[in-house]
Amino acid sequence: MPLFEYKCLHCNLLIEVLQGRKETAPVCVKCESRHRVKIQMQKQVSKTSFSLKGAGWAKDSYGLREGK
Repeated sequence: MPLFEYKCLHCNLLIEVLQGRKETAPVCVKCESRHRVKIQMQKQVSKTSFSLKGAGWAKDSYGLREGK
């Protein structure tokens, strides 16, 4: 199950939620408790920790080899 970041555009609360891709965005609990309004949070684009370093597969022409 993927981890998504959501942000409330009203109070700027930022949370992380483990949920399926087709599930709806959560409601901001901070705004709901303070102002008694249900504001749906907006999904954010998160920074990934994936990186390619070193000599790597690109310099080896990995995937371009014939015969496989």
